Amino acid sequence: MTPNTHDTAAAAGATADNPPDALSELARIWRRYEGDPDGAIRVITETGCKAIGVARCSVWLLDEGHVTLRCLDLFERESGQHSSGIALAATTFPGYFRALEAEEPIAADDAHTDPRTCEFSAGYLTPLNIGAMLDAPVRMGGALVGVVCSEHIGGARTWSRVEQRDAAFLGSLASLALELGQRARREALLAATLESTGEGIVAVDTERVVAFNRRFLEMWSLDAPPRDLSLLRLHMDGRTRKLDRFLADASDVLAGPDGDTIDVVQLTDGRTFERTGRPQVLRGTIVGRVWSYRDISQQRRAEAALRASEAHMRDLANRDGLTGLFNRRYALEQLGAAMVASEGAGEPVGVALLDIDYFMAINDTHGHNTGDAVLRDLARVLGERLRGTDLVARYGGEEFVVVMRRAGREQTAAVMESLRSKLADRSGTDDVPRYTFSCGVAEFPADGREATVLLGKADERLYAAKDGGRNRVIAVD
Repeated sequence: MTPNTHDTAAAAGATADNPPDALSELARIWRRYEGDPDGAIRVITETGCKAIGVARCSVWLLDEGHVTLRCLDLFERESGQHSSGIALAATTFPGYFRALEAEEPIAADDAHTDPRTCEFSAGYLTPLNIGAMLDAPVRMGGALVGVVCSEHIGGARTWSRVEQRDAAFLGSLASLALELGQRARREALLAATLESTGEGIVAVDTERVVAFNRRFLEMWSLDAPPRDLSLLRLHMDGRTRKLDRFLADASDVLAGPDGDTIDVVQLTDGRTFERTGRPQVLRGTIVGRVWSYRDISQQRRAEAALRASEAHMRDLANRDGLTGLFNRRYALEQLGAAMVASEGAGEPVGVALLDIDYFMAINDTHGHNTGDAVLRDLARVLGERLRGTDLVARYGGEEFVVVMRRAGREQTAAVMESLRSKLADRSGTDDVPRYTFSCGVAEFPADGREATVLLGKADERLYAAKDGGRNRVIAVD
């Protein structure tokens, strides 16, 4: 099947050549795509190529029965082109579809030999010289709906944990883009439903109600509207949360506007009406006004629920799934913000990198479940013992980063030493064996004025702590 193609300009992260910058730029400009779901998908695939460093990145959607996977958008970095339309059948690639149903990332370092992707070797991977594939699941409403696929041109490639987390972040953004598309369709359907039930309409002149429809009576709980405008005002005033401009005296109703108006009326019973006003003109003079009311209560509730869902998804994109701490990308953003703020205030920022000692041995001896428990335990200890203004994040693997505002190197090192000492003296349990950590500390601006330099200095001291015997904090060279 030949896909349709079209050229596109490079989007998010156009000035960024390293993965963190590409993802940070996409997060920064994401709001501009909230009204353009198709554009959001295209910018996700473009950013995926930059952030993960691959030649091809694509978004694929499953059909309802999960028997066909269709390409929604494929971006090829070298040509700068997008394409779509390719379809894969479960009957042709049963092993790959079974792997998808596990709803886990597919990190195929060697796509030709990995049992999850080897079915593509002859007909797809070899002709395109693809050596490795990294698929991140896309979910909506807790269900798998597709994948974001990153394809490496060349030989085999080991996908790092950072790259896999970045791919998962792109999968979350693809989920959000699809939700935005559904939102647009839901709003269109809701508008059509409201129109089919009819709007409440009333027409007034300077003193009285001259016309109305049945829907108006139903919406305002009237058997029949008072013909006197002031009496209608009393009735509607008792049902609105604030004085309605329509309920003012006739001179206010008719004065000024000679075009359409639109606003929102909040009722005491919790309903929300959207109101449109149109002047009635006779021989160039406004002699009355026609008001139409549409019940948008359900729409407002849906919008509030969607906003809450979007906020939740954005929070998930900033969190590490295992520990619940912030992730590396968010930590880098916040470190940059802390450095800018401290520069203006003339205050230091302390940065600490922690690494659990002999973590591989913990996994080998006790199993990966225990290793995960150790990671969660250190995350809990850090969260409980640090200040609310401090930031704690999982930096990668068994590494954690702590950013302490208004704290110099000595103060940061003292806090880390206190934590290290308490953990070192603590007895192990069946669930969490005794463990220690090594730590390197750096200070802004004394050790650097750029985040990468500052973290590099903390990393050097962390390795010095490891080389010096582990279970120690080093803050000076």
